[in-house]
Amino acid sequence: MIAAQMYLPQVLALVALSFVTALAILVSRVVDLVRNDRALSYYEDFTGRAAPLLVLRTTRQLANQFEFPVLFYALVAIAIAIPVRDPLIATLAWCYVALRWAHALSHIAFNRLYVRTPIFMLGNVVLLGMWLALALVVLT
Repeated sequence: MIAAQMYLPQVLALVALSFVTALAILVSRVVDLVRNDRALSYYEDFTGRAAPLLVLRTTRQLANQFEFPVLFYALVAIAIAIPVRDPLIATLAWCYVALRWAHALSHIAFNRLYVRTPIFMLGNVVLLGMWLALALVVLT
């Protein structure tokens, strides 16, 4: 199995999360415009009364998809380029993706910090484990 085959499914699953989140933003904004008779200018300049929580949560979640996950994408790009074919890294990548999906769903659906924060932190620990595993493979 080549390195790209080992890691690309996880990357595609995380990319899918970004697109699903973007679609949720679009749907929530359209629903907000229709239900609340909000002016389109609100979404052009973000002025006026605040948007509903669902709009705010989905928008913030999409921003979250380009914070720590950037380290995931960088790691996978390096692993494919070198190439590194490590089953541990591939398994941790699936764990990371599952935790990112769980974080996004909990953030958008009910947003309780006592649920969302441990998921977020565990995901970061998994990502750190991936980087340590990559370092061990490459540097030894």
